[in-house]
Amino acid sequence: MNNGQSIVIKGDISGSEDLVIAGRVEGSITLDGRALTLAAGAQVLGTISAATVTVSGTVEGSIEATERLEVKDTAVITGDLSTPALVVADGAHLKATVDMPARGAHLVGAA
Repeated sequence: MNNGQSIVIKGDISGSEDLVIAGRVEGSITLDGRALTLAAGAQVLGTISAATVTVSGTVEGSIEATERLEVKDTAVITGDLSTPALVVADGAHLKATVDMPARGAHLVGAA
């Protein structure tokens, strides 16, 4: 069982439920006030907007997490990041600009 790793979506995804991506998305993902999780091996080429975003896969594009962005050790991110709370695990690869709004913003290094 592949659990969605071979799925390729070309187009935009929007919704108001939590979402886990295991395959490839070429387009924007917008989840109003919800959580997005990108599994290890998942790929997103486009824009992500959600309350919380957890990345274990690859993102080429911008990420806006209105509450928290967590970058796991297997993650590779290239693009622009905007979030008030950023957690980056040792081993993660980032080539990004980071915008952290002043109100309540904090950066945490994860082990």
